Amino acid sequence: MATPMFVSTARTSTDRFGLLEGKTILIVEDEPLVALDLHAALRAAGASLIAATNAAEALKLIRRNEISAAVVDVNLGGDNCFAVCQALFHRSIPFLFHTGHREADVLKAWPEAPLIVKPAGHDELVACLAALAS
Repeated sequence: MATPMFVSTARTSTDRFGLLEGKTILIVEDEPLVALDLHAALRAAGASLIAATNAAEALKLIRRNEISAAVVDVNLGGDNCFAVCQALFHRSIPFLFHTGHREADVLKAWPEAPLIVKPAGHDELVACLAALAS
């Protein structure tokens, strides 16, 4: 049997399947189309999902649920996400920022939180969440 001349070691989008199995991810995003895209990508990776479109909803979910990690948009319909980040931090829930606002002040308050700039690939987002939730 002949051995292949070239073997690809590049990761494909199917490699993310199951990376978030058994993890509950909180999505805090006010833009419906972005939230739907995140839902599809994270569900395909095996995550259980809960979602909020504003800070008040997110704070309730944080208090009431066991959360493995969170994806947080900086701008939530005119409100910033500082209170959400603070609640996540106090519950020791790792989170990442998923935003188009690279210079937002809240990013300076949480420099240890990864920043994924919109638009971002699903593989990058899932890999980062898997690392945070492990």
